[in-house]
Amino acid sequence: MRLRYRIPLAIIAICMVITMFIASSYALWSVTITQESKNALESGCFAITFDDTDSSSINLTNTFPISDEKGLKTAPYTFTIKNTCTVDARFTLYLNTLNIVDGVKLSDDFIKYSLMQSDGAVAVAQSLKNAEQNLDTSYFTFKEDFGKDVLKSYVLTTGTLKGQSAEGVDDGEAITYSLRLWIDEVATNEIFGQTFEAGVSTVAYAVQLKD
Repeated sequence: MRLRYRIPLAIIAICMVITMFIASSYALWSVTITQESKNALESGCFAITFDDTDSSSINLTNTFPISDEKGLKTAPYTFTIKNTCTVDARFTLYLNTLNIVDGVKLSDDFIKYSLMQSDGAVAVAQSLKNAEQNLDTSYFTFKEDFGKDVLKSYVLTTGTLKGQSAEGVDDGEAITYSLRLWIDEVATNEIFGQTFEAGVSTVAYAVQLKD
């Protein structure tokens, strides 16, 4: 399950006093999240789908580092994880930062995020640098699919999904998440021209949940 996150940072109007050196300066931050297709993890009868077909990508243009209050009000990226088999599942959702081929990578320390379930939970701003790190990235396929190496992997959340009541019955449990990303307001002009790119992965395994 992969989503790509890209924050290209160009140049914004920094300040008038530097016009003696350059005619003008512009800053362009863009956060884009796209999903090329539905993703599925399958093993025998065990299957989990990751679907974002009803969601619009996050695209923040002509913006800048913002406060948590404003970050939590940005348009979210919404996706659903669903169990499509009769076996119960336990899953972990990861955010994996990727290497930048052309340009300079923006430090993970400047990334803030909010992941919220669709059950009315309150959105909370969190810093990526404080998230739990996952040391085993061997099961991610960003190198194969996108030609990207995983630099760091962070645990966003864990959960469980009950399986279908019977084969062919579409009543497997599903969870919908809303994800927001923004640049921390503490970031300074030093980040101009830098890029942050990441992918979301879901890893699941079969379990027997108690009723």
